[in-house]
Amino acid sequence: MGLNHELDRSSGGAVHRLMARLRGFLHHHPALLLLYRTLVIVVGTILMLMGLIMLVTPGPGWLFIFMGMGLWGTEFHWAHRVNVWGKKKVLDAWNAAKRKRYERYLRQRARIWQGRENQTHFCPTGTHYHS
Repeated sequence: MGLNHELDRSSGGAVHRLMARLRGFLHHHPALLLLYRTLVIVVGTILMLMGLIMLVTPGPGWLFIFMGMGLWGTEFHWAHRVNVWGKKKVLDAWNAAKRKRYERYLRQRARIWQGRENQTHFCPTGTHYHS
């Protein structure tokens, strides 16, 4: 399950339904809609800038970048598409790194077993199952 399930589930959750209801309400109040969009743009920009700064300093830079893009994605379709594309690329890189780490582990275990006299049994003391 893990990260794949979380990303799949994130696109239609309670927050998205709440935001859809809020936008429906705001479309009947033009001044509030303008204030809301301005707030989304400003807070999204701040999150993006903080994320970019954290890429070169200690901190969760990518998290803030995706948060800013996610916030922009509530109002701008292009931002939503970029956010989904970025999440997919990060998830693909994460899965590739996990796969490489597991393959490296398997090669290491194979080298260890290849160097043993008795390859059918592992005994840390080396006192059992001598041929």
